[in-house]
Amino acid sequence: MKKFCLTAVACCILCIPLVAMGQTTQAPRIGYVDLQKVMLESEKGKEARKSLTDEMEKLKKSLTQRQDEIQKMKDSLERQGATITPEARADKEKQYQTKVKDYQRSANDFETELRQRDMEFTSKILKDLEDIIRKLGETEKYSLILEKSQAGILFATPAIDITDRVIAAYNESTKKKPAPK
Repeated sequence: MKKFCLTAVACCILCIPLVAMGQTTQAPRIGYVDLQKVMLESEKGKEARKSLTDEMEKLKKSLTQRQDEIQKMKDSLERQGATITPEARADKEKQYQTKVKDYQRSANDFETELRQRDMEFTSKILKDLEDIIRKLGETEKYSLILEKSQAGILFATPAIDITDRVIAAYNESTKKKPAPK
């Protein structure tokens, strides 16, 4: 019986610091950010998207002009097909094929360039957002901030969604900075 009482007292003494620690620590504060929404709704995100759209329209116009030129060449070749010599026809077909290959190469180059520009804009914005989110997490005492789609969040209460605060902080911090180029 004496051993049982001593063991019980020893357990109580050992548990006191654990209980005290549990009472002083706060519950972890968790939030999440929808970076896709930030990219779509922030001022810099809108500017980047507009810049890419404008550039895409210019490139599309250029490609359409080249496509029209190729179509005219094809129509001319079909109209003159029976009236020109086989050598001249072969030469025109070769020129046509060269134009088509050049057009396809240019279209691929334009697509690659646009994709690269999009990645550049995105990486610059994400780098800025990382600092904004870190500062927000430190000042508001968050234990953990997750990215909505990358973290695989299937459900979360909107109460822990800090996306709108991140957008507001990002817009505020970038008012003086020029748009990413």
